[in-house]
Amino acid sequence: MELIFPAIGEVMQPINLVVMAIGLVIGMAIGAIPGLNVPLAVAISLPITFHLAPLAGIAMLVGIYKGGTYGGSISAILINVPGTPAAGATALDGYALTQQGHASKALRVALYSSFTGGLISDLSLIMFAIPVAMLALKIGPAENFALGILALTLIGVLSEGNMVKGLIAGAFGILLSTVGLDPLNGETRLTFGLLDLSGGFQFISLIIGVFAIAEAFALAHATAGRLVASVGQRISAAGKGMSAADWRLCLPVMLRAAPVGVFIGAVPGLGSAISAFINYGIARNFSREPEKFGKGSLEGVAAAESGNNAVCGSTFIPLLTLGIPGDTITAIMLGAFMVHGLIPGPALFTTNADFVAAFFVAMLVSSILMLAIGRLGLPLFVQAVRIPNKVLFPIVVALCMTGVYASSSSYFDLYVMLGFGLLGYGMKRFGFPVAPLLIGFILGPIVEVGLRQSLIISRGSLEIFVTRPIALICLLLAALVAAWVAIRQSKGVKS
Repeated sequence: MELIFPAIGEVMQPINLVVMAIGLVIGMAIGAIPGLNVPLAVAISLPITFHLAPLAGIAMLVGIYKGGTYGGSISAILINVPGTPAAGATALDGYALTQQGHASKALRVALYSSFTGGLISDLSLIMFAIPVAMLALKIGPAENFALGILALTLIGVLSEGNMVKGLIAGAFGILLSTVGLDPLNGETRLTFGLLDLSGGFQFISLIIGVFAIAEAFALAHATAGRLVASVGQRISAAGKGMSAADWRLCLPVMLRAAPVGVFIGAVPGLGSAISAFINYGIARNFSREPEKFGKGSLEGVAAAESGNNAVCGSTFIPLLTLGIPGDTITAIMLGAFMVHGLIPGPALFTTNADFVAAFFVAMLVSSILMLAIGRLGLPLFVQAVRIPNKVLFPIVVALCMTGVYASSSSYFDLYVMLGFGLLGYGMKRFGFPVAPLLIGFILGPIVEVGLRQSLIISRGSLEIFVTRPIALICLLLAALVAAWVAIRQSKGVKS
């Protein structure tokens, strides 16, 4: 505690605040542009930080990380194009709110939820770094498999009233995730001799295709032979801000989603996209109006954004305490730490305790700055609804193509994006939900690898899933959720 006040003074130095704010602005801009992901932004900015003091350099990267995670929600809400994979859950309700004339309200919910989730995550990092890291160490292949199965039950939750189509979409998502090299033995699967498929389908191509390109196809079909919405019509789409009733509705959702995101972030390899979709499903379960989810629910936006931003702070728990990166971004930041002579691990808390204290303070300050910058930028973001669709969507499609190519330097991924665009358009036309497809694609590799590694460790015995407490609890919860959904479905309860 005696290090906290000196750390506050150091973090509040103008240079540290300026580079942190610059990082947040860069992150928000990159996050809002389809295809330009946050790891790319952090990697590009990494060499710049080598010329800064350790705290300033790390603070800038933290700003990019947090700003980018929030920034993905901006394009998801305004134009139905998730800027980041984690914003895919946000788009499910955010764009529907924009279409209903509540863009401003949806953006505010996303901002305040991102701040709430991020702040709770930062506090968790400060208070529970070592205990949570030790718990995360207990997560092995069996636990990953069980967590994946529990998360897959969300397909049933999000498909009530349309169960068969939801399960078909989820199963197809899992099938798509198996394309490419076998994760354990390196053999090719379902590539049909195409070398470009050896790496599998890129998630950024899938998510931009089923959202942005599918929306462009739908717009072209709906407006064939006539002009699309006028500027005047879209100006009214901005709407008003949050009311007291909206706060009463969303605040419990934000607070409930954050701890789940903190735990998921502390487990290496899961990430913010999984947190967003899991929290989205949990919010729908607890909601008094589950029928609004997917059609413009503020609770859905709040859960997704609080959940994915709650990952930001907790991903540093295994990095700082054990030297284990929690995701791609912290793996890049591990290099930044080491370049500045800081070796993450237990010794960091004794040999560089002053830096650790300053880093904790910087995490909290970055969340506050994100709220301030995001709030100031909201009027500018909302101006996107002034652009008529006939101008907006060609620009969006061009950005999507540029972003996808920039992320992989592959023309093949552009064709994949267009193919998924046709798939997403067809799913909308025939009433298949998109969320189960994304959930299946994200969780498929986690479930497969967890199952196969567990069976290798146990020499083919299934006892490993019942003798490990965390795995057993997750599987029991998954069974309870599945039974609950089946009972509701059998009674004809529609959500």
